[in-house]
Amino acid sequence: MPDTRTLRRLTTGLSISAALALGACSSMPESSSSSTSTAKPAAVPAYQPVTDVPIPAGRKITPEKSLILGQGDKWVGRMALVVDQPSTQTYTYYEEQMPKFGWEQVSAVQGKNSIMTFTRGDRAATIEIVSSTFSGSEVSITVSPRNAGGAATPATPEKK
Repeated sequence: MPDTRTLRRLTTGLSISAALALGACSSMPESSSSSTSTAKPAAVPAYQPVTDVPIPAGRKITPEKSLILGQGDKWVGRMALVVDQPSTQTYTYYEEQMPKFGWEQVSAVQGKNSIMTFTRGDRAATIEIVSSTFSGSEVSITVSPRNAGGAATPATPEKK
C-alpha cells in the first residue's frame, strides 16, 4: 500500500488533470446531435472590462501592464492591449471609433510612437500606440479625471 505522501501527490495530480480536462471541455463548442448540421456555434463574446472606449477585435489585454479601477463607463486607470494589426491601422481605428463613443479629440501625433488625447465630460483619455517588433501594435489607454478648472497651479507654502 502506498504511503500518505504518495497518495497526496496522486490525488493532487488527478485533481489538476480533472480541472484542466473540464476547463478544456467547457471552452469547446457543443456538438450537435446531427452530424450533417452545418450551423456554427454562437461566438463567445470577448472579455470587455470597459464599455466607453473601443477595443478592437483580435486584441489581447496585458494584465501585468493594466490597472483598471471601476468598470463599464465609470473607470480610471490604464488598459494595455496587444493588437494584431499594424500601428497605422490601429491609429486610424481609434481616430474613427473614439468619437462614436462620445470622445472628442483634443490632440494627436502620429509617428513611430503615436499619442492621441480625447476628452469626454469630466474625463480625459490618452491613447499611446507603439509598433510591435514582431507584428501588430501595442496600445495603452489611460483614462483619468479631467482638470475642469484649467491649468493646475503649484501649491504655495502657508505663511505663519
